[in-house]
Amino acid sequence: MNFIKSFIDSYMPPNYSAHGQHIDTLIYWVHYLMFVLFVGWGAYFIYTLFKFRESKNPKANYKGVTSHYSTYAEVGIVLFEAFLLIALALPKWQDLKINIDKPKNQPIEASILDLRNSFLDIEGVEQDDITTFFPQNEINKDKQVIHIIAQTFNYNIHYPGPDGKFGPRHLDLVNDGEGEYIGLDWSHADSKDDIVLQDELILEVGKPVLIYLTSKDVIHSLFLPEFRVKQDAIPGQKVAIFFTPEKTTKDFLEELNPSEEFVLWDYIADPENYDYEFLDFNGDQTPENKSSMRAEIFDEKYGRDTFQIGCAQLCGSGHSAMAKGDMFIVSKEDYQKWYFGQMWAKNSIIVDDEEWGDDDW
Repeated sequence: MNFIKSFIDSYMPPNYSAHGQHIDTLIYWVHYLMFVLFVGWGAYFIYTLFKFRESKNPKANYKGVTSHYSTYAEVGIVLFEAFLLIALALPKWQDLKINIDKPKNQPIEASILDLRNSFLDIEGVEQDDITTFFPQNEINKDKQVIHIIAQTFNYNIHYPGPDGKFGPRHLDLVNDGEGEYIGLDWSHADSKDDIVLQDELILEVGKPVLIYLTSKDVIHSLFLPEFRVKQDAIPGQKVAIFFTPEKTTKDFLEELNPSEEFVLWDYIADPENYDYEFLDFNGDQTPENKSSMRAEIFDEKYGRDTFQIGCAQLCGSGHSAMAKGDMFIVSKEDYQKWYFGQMWAKNSIIVDDEEWGDDDW
């Protein structure tokens, strides 16, 4: 049966998640069964054409088949399908959907604290105290907990800040024209440090991810093929997705073309605050980046695009556009640098409450 596995692998994207091999194993076994059924029923069909040909059976036999071999075969097929469902599919489904430990608080590693302190030396960072960006009571969990809110035809990514809390979202605050795609109440204390991105998912390699998925309009289907994730996003429901990414975007692309170095900061925006100041993470002296040309550049350099956030559900006339989202799996160091940049953009200016109002920041 190795030829079947090899044939399937030639059409499957590579797997870079901890649970992906279990998904692939189930796919292999389903195709083994389909192959056996195809050969078995095909052979039986040819046998019946030969045995009951008109020249040997000029008169129809209305008695029919008297043996029970077909019944035995059908029972065997049912038992094998039950094995696939009960022994392979349900246990892994339970692991990924039911038996998910709640995220637990854990202390921040000393190496991370040292790394963050080094960010204070980045040109443009005027603060000299890291607690300006990461308070001492920061919540650090053993999983990356993220909310994704799908809409036609985008994915909105909602991260909690250092307080570990998601700010409330309200339908009456949704205003796509003003960029308020998820209706986040920015005046709420839990929202002040939240991060909201559109069509851009940043994850740390090797750290478990817990995504809560929903939709604000029609049914979508979040699809991350290289990580064996596919889950419908249903309006009014919050569905959990759990996986652990095991390969960085940098390693993935540079394996395709070792002569072309991948620099994350060339394809995501440099941190920029509300005074239009920016941190020049990629050293190009401008806050601009190449994300709008990413597909063309990557195709030329690596022969394909980066990991994509796709939609596997026909959700409207612009459905094909939902494959344009970027997913970057980054090292612990790059994730902390990105996280620092997001907090710097929110905390690097002084707001005059009398001018802006108490709820602005």
